[in-house]
Amino acid sequence: MEIKAWDRFWEKNFSKYWIKEGYMHGGDPMFRQVYDNSMRMRHRAAINYYGRVISWDELRNLILTAAGGLKKLGIEKGDRVYLGLANSPQFVICYYAAHSLGAVVMAMSPLYKAGEVSYAVNDAGAKVMIIEESVVPVYNQIKDMVPTVEHVVVTALDEYLPEDPYPAFPADLKASGAEYPGTVAWKDFMAADLITQFEDVRPDDLALLQYTSGTTGRPKGAMLTHKNLLNGAWINSHMAPVTIEDRVIVVLPMFHITAMNDLLNNPMYTGCELIIMARFDVEAFLQAVERYKPTYTVIATPIVIMMANHPAFPKYDISSLKVVGIGGAALPVNIANRYQAMGINLFEGYGMSETTATTVCNAVDVNLFGSIGMVCPNMDIRVADVTDISRDVGIGEEGELWVKGDSNGIGYWNNPEATAETFLPGGWVRTGDIVKVDEKGFVYICGRLKEMIKVSAYSVFPAEVEEYMYAHPAIMECCAIGVPHETKGEEIKLFVVLKPDFVGKVTEEEIIDWAKGQMANYKYPRHIEFRDSLPKGNTGKVLRKDLVAEERAKWANA
Repeated sequence: MEIKAWDRFWEKNFSKYWIKEGYMHGGDPMFRQVYDNSMRMRHRAAINYYGRVISWDELRNLILTAAGGLKKLGIEKGDRVYLGLANSPQFVICYYAAHSLGAVVMAMSPLYKAGEVSYAVNDAGAKVMIIEESVVPVYNQIKDMVPTVEHVVVTALDEYLPEDPYPAFPADLKASGAEYPGTVAWKDFMAADLITQFEDVRPDDLALLQYTSGTTGRPKGAMLTHKNLLNGAWINSHMAPVTIEDRVIVVLPMFHITAMNDLLNNPMYTGCELIIMARFDVEAFLQAVERYKPTYTVIATPIVIMMANHPAFPKYDISSLKVVGIGGAALPVNIANRYQAMGINLFEGYGMSETTATTVCNAVDVNLFGSIGMVCPNMDIRVADVTDISRDVGIGEEGELWVKGDSNGIGYWNNPEATAETFLPGGWVRTGDIVKVDEKGFVYICGRLKEMIKVSAYSVFPAEVEEYMYAHPAIMECCAIGVPHETKGEEIKLFVVLKPDFVGKVTEEEIIDWAKGQMANYKYPRHIEFRDSLPKGNTGKVLRKDLVAEERAKWANA
């Protein structure tokens, strides 16, 4: 069912900030938007990096210089440029510099190891790698295994720091002073002449290979075009909404699609100030918010929970953060209330790499707690019956979310089989997420199609169990998975991180007994395992698949 068929239900709920029909962003790619902003707001702040302010004028020249450096290294339209960088001005500079030459960016975690890096570089055929110092040992391990790489540029994350950075810059990220034979130093790379002409880039040209972690097999490179990136940025600028007077702070890694779209392309499209932190630390983040007064950010729900439970939380004034996007886990009501009491508006949204992040979202004036919101402008959805995908489910029924619109990518790089499974005729992308939609058009995540747990033939989604369990006063974080059972097929196991005040004071049996009164008999967890922490990915999202793999290994060896 396409959401447009429900206008009579949700017309009155639609955000006043969202355009209901048509395009408002034009067709210029993001790098041209950045250039235009730099000419209009020359002396305003574009980037703040631990107190070092880079104006729009300076940022423009840095991007054009880096483009000259890439051109000098032989980069042409269609070539792939690998970015192995944490959050830094260099990431922003190189991202738009590559695009201004028509090159394709592939941004990867600097924490990746040799196998991960060599696979991605060879899969994409990267021609130039731009990496931070910490990645150099990895490159040295694989340099004889990546024949397409012609040049490697090395930078240190403190290249653009002020004399007295605030918050304190992580000591282990500062320059080592070492030289790296066979590579190009950042200062030499940036000694090039500025380019004087952009490459002729069309909206449907490939801009980004966004490698997805996936639940099985090797990562897949989702192919995103310049039109996709532009539409994604435009959606987020309306969702918040963000203006040139706002300040956006980014702690999620910009190589991940969420931060790349919501916290890099969004402010660069809008023309506001971007406050960059290289790494997330609770107190450092609180310090930065208090001093630089950002108004908007997006962070993972587990980070929101972690901050609220941190002893430093009450010490800092973070009330400037009027709008905070969250996602990745259920948010306990008591945590939401703490932020709302401070005037901080938490809202949930939904997106994925294949759809350039946000496609369904709450807005500042239409925010329903517990829902991921309503379909965004320029996007459509349908909710397909999982047993018969040709049929749409009804209002309130669960089905697989399909998404359609100008944010959708065009397939997976060199992977036609996976492309055919996810990117369907008519422009639809199958998300693999199970949702339901209420009579007002609000969408609710029920779980992942591949994460569905079968207990005595009943379908149980881990997210639902977790939402119930977060109501327990002792639970700070939790993650539910299915474990084998001889007669039921599977049972629910819950991994729990207790709040500090409850450690050693509550037992597994007490939590199970409590859970019996919260949900149906087949849903409540039969197994509880306390952990000091849960495995998390780059964005702070709990890695359920890692816990599943651990359990499978235990059962295999039993």
